Amino acid sequence: MVIANTIAWRFMLLWALISVFIMNSIATAETSESGKKKVLILNSYHSGYKGSDDILIGFRDTLLKSLPDTELHIEYLDSKNFSGAEFDRKVFEMLRFKYQRHHFDLIVSTDDYAFDILEKNRNGIFGGAPVVFCGTNSFDRSRLSGVRDMIGIDERPSFLDTLDLIFGIHPDTSNIVVIHDNSITGQLNSREFSQASGRFIGRAKFTYLAGLPLEELVSRVRELQPGSVIIYFASFVEDGNGERISSGDALQAVAAASGMPVYGGWEFNLGKGIIGGRLINLYEHGSLAGTLAIRILKGETPATLPNLSPSPNQYMFDYAAMDRFGVSEKLLPPESIIINKPPGIIMSHRVEILATISVALFAGLVSIFLQLVKSRTNLKERRDELTRRNYELEQALSNVRQLEGIIPICMYCKSIRDDKESWQQLETYISKHSEAMFSHGVCPECTKKMKQDFGMLDNSPNH
Repeated sequence: MVIANTIAWRFMLLWALISVFIMNSIATAETSESGKKKVLILNSYHSGYKGSDDILIGFRDTLLKSLPDTELHIEYLDSKNFSGAEFDRKVFEMLRFKYQRHHFDLIVSTDDYAFDILEKNRNGIFGGAPVVFCGTNSFDRSRLSGVRDMIGIDERPSFLDTLDLIFGIHPDTSNIVVIHDNSITGQLNSREFSQASGRFIGRAKFTYLAGLPLEELVSRVRELQPGSVIIYFASFVEDGNGERISSGDALQAVAAASGMPVYGGWEFNLGKGIIGGRLINLYEHGSLAGTLAIRILKGETPATLPNLSPSPNQYMFDYAAMDRFGVSEKLLPPESIIINKPPGIIMSHRVEILATISVALFAGLVSIFLQLVKSRTNLKERRDELTRRNYELEQALSNVRQLEGIIPICMYCKSIRDDKESWQQLETYISKHSEAMFSHGVCPECTKKMKQDFGMLDNSPNH
């Protein structure tokens, strides 16, 4: 019996070791499949909201360029449309139900609501996975005190710089009208703006329009007097029926009704009516978050990285709005980004310029072609002339027999010895070896001599 129990015990121990080995192998295979990293993005809002969409695009572009095999999972929490304690409880239960048994190498949160959920429930849902947060408005750094593995970017608007810019461009400004919403984000931004405006209290009056229906906002801005400037950073506006209108649509209605210039705080409102300002560029915001994520996924620990990075804000402007209110480009800070700027003379007439250049080039090519044709014709004519003359020369040469070398000639009778050792008269020899022909006559000297020889000369003194 003891032996049987010992064998059974050893068998159970062996089976347990085999089971542990198998489970570890499966876990290792799951976590190291193709070396892929898994990232979960908790988006505070909904798909189609431009601000958070821009963050996601910037994050994804940067991350996947460096780590293209990364698996991205996105969870939209829809806090623009729902809020309250009951909603928060259901969001927590949903996240725990879906992801408690999943391993993620990194959790990314966009905007305040998602970070608030993580701040309260990260360990209970994700087991302490590292976190990169972005889009958190005017973040309180003390929230990270004693917190490990959480780093991020502070979405803090540059209201002070934008106010300095406004008073520089519009020195007669006496009334600043601030339009924002009553959400948590809107209240944080309003508080940030109020702190920045403290420096200008004696210079202008500040009026806050928060939570008003769109119809009333439009009516109020129509009544504004010269010397007023609007600063708009509402993330949404409701109409008279309580229906929410997107930030961009509401801004376009306000800007169209206003006879006063409008400035803003976020890049996604550029091109919808605001002149500009030092704006939060949420694409760049997401790109910076992507850079932090890459460093963590490649092995750096969050503790070695800055726990809170400043927002990468930029001076950005819309030329169409500038032109409407007569804002000169010379008044803008150096290296400002300007959208909708009309092209210069060259660019605006580029079609005509390119057409003219093309015609000129074509005319030049035609001229060169005609010259080549003419040159080729002249060359052919010259070649034909040379051929003709060469032929004539060859014909002339063919009619000429050359006399070469040393010709043996009798010094007395002038007969010539040919190559057959026979002597021939001079004219006979030349006739055989050339085309020359002879005609015979008597030269004056020979004539005189002949007359002497024949006694024909008259030597009398009378002659």
